[in-house]
Amino acid sequence: MNPPPLSQRSWLARVGLTITSVVMVVVGLVTASLLFAVLLTLGLVLFGWLWWQSRRLARQARAARSDYLEGEYTVVPEERPALEDPNAPDRDQRSAKPPRHRAQTRDHRRAPRDHR
Repeated sequence: MNPPPLSQRSWLARVGLTITSVVMVVVGLVTASLLFAVLLTLGLVLFGWLWWQSRRLARQARAARSDYLEGEYTVVPEERPALEDPNAPDRDQRSAKPPRHRAQTRDHRRAPRDHR
C-alpha cells in the first residue's frame, strides 16, 4: 500500500507556517522566562522570610538565656573503682613521690660552641 502523495504547498502557506513557528517559539521562550522569574522571586521571598524568622528566634533565645544553670545534684561517696587492685597504694601516696629524672650522660650533652 502506497501512502497518498503530499500536496505541494503554496508560498503563502510556507510563509504562514514559518511565521506561526517563529511566533510559537517566541511565545514559549517568553512563557519560560516569566515562569522562571516568578519562581525565582517566590524562592527569594521565601528565603528572606525564613532568614528573618531565624534571626528573630535567635534574638529571642539570646534574650531568654539566663546567666546560671538550674538543676539538682546528689553527692555520691567516692569509692575505689572495681577494676583497681585493692592492694595497690593509694593515689595520694603515689603522687607524693618526687618525679624521677633521667640521668644525663655524655651523649646527651651539647658540644661547647666555639665563640670567635
